[in-house]
Amino acid sequence: MLAKEINILHLEDEVMDAYLVKKILDRAMLNFNITVICDKESFINALHAGTYDIILADHSMPNFTAMDALHILKEKNIDLPLILVTGTVSEEYSVNAMKEGAWDYVLKDRLQRLPSAVTSALERYEATLDKKRHIKEIFAKEALMKEAERLARFGSWQADLVNGHSAWSDEKYRILGYEPEAVAPTFENFMARVHPDDVAHVKQVHEHAFSHLNNMKYECRMLIAQGVIKYIRCEMVIKRDTDGNITALTGIIRDITESQEAKQRLSENENKYKCLFAYSPQPMWVIEEGSSRFLDVNKAAMAHYGYSYEEFMSMTAADIRPITERNSFMEVFMAAKSEERSNRGVWKHQKKDGTLIDVEIMASSVMFDGMAARLILLYDVTKAAVTA
Repeated sequence: MLAKEINILHLEDEVMDAYLVKKILDRAMLNFNITVICDKESFINALHAGTYDIILADHSMPNFTAMDALHILKEKNIDLPLILVTGTVSEEYSVNAMKEGAWDYVLKDRLQRLPSAVTSALERYEATLDKKRHIKEIFAKEALMKEAERLARFGSWQADLVNGHSAWSDEKYRILGYEPEAVAPTFENFMARVHPDDVAHVKQVHEHAFSHLNNMKYECRMLIAQGVIKYIRCEMVIKRDTDGNITALTGIIRDITESQEAKQRLSENENKYKCLFAYSPQPMWVIEEGSSRFLDVNKAAMAHYGYSYEEFMSMTAADIRPITERNSFMEVFMAAKSEERSNRGVWKHQKKDGTLIDVEIMASSVMFDGMAARLILLYDVTKAAVTA
């Protein structure tokens, strides 16, 4: 017996037949509320109210029939169970009614079957609604997953080697330059996009993983149509049975083209910096912001000060100052930490041979190997100071 109250819409023009239906349902102790109507307009208004759980319908009313009701339900795309409750009908009529969407039929001389027909139809209807809700949730999750893959620029895939079934997500197709489902989701079609210079490496990685690993990660280039090159990162999980045989593969590919190109630009800029730094005719060095220890020096600085690279790396910027100026240097150095660029005037420096020189410096804040640092450009103005 259903716990919730059942709202029943009963299409019937015979008062006694409507009374008998209600009586039968009462005897079955169903919790229900029933509304009796007998014309098309009342039926349409009742559907608009949207409060009914099930419809009972006589087929032989003079102005409105059960078949008319079924056609209206279909036209309005309303999915409610309808049970024929009628007198003797032909088998052909019953079959046609079921084809049109009737859930069951009960003859009026066998109304004792009606309560079970109602509860059975409602249980099947609820199961149908649950299934539709579940399917809707699945579609919603798939749509969300597709959007997430598109935004994150990664595509997923899986291959069931036991059943021979493989699938790629739409985003994997797009990353590889294919329209979704335009080609079969096979390893061969993946390899067809791998850059020719990376094919041997990718095959070797896969062969090694299949032989020894349960997961793997690697990066490679993809040669897309019209000569477009993409960089991708691949990850794969390998599932095996108890005998070690591969049963399934699951993985993702991520488009890392932008980050890879950014790394290349950064590397190019770093190389340019290193060339400018290393071969500048002006002495230059990099010191750590907190401790002032040397992190890098160029050839001009080593030649001008007489210290080797290794010697500089064991010193701080205070060590090339005369002892009398080291404290004042550290005070100024610490005060300048928050400044991006500063010209700190003329300082006394001491070469390795003890010679004192006047140096004008230009300092800029930089990141060096992940550390906050200061890039120092030095001008020896000793002769100018003497002349003055």
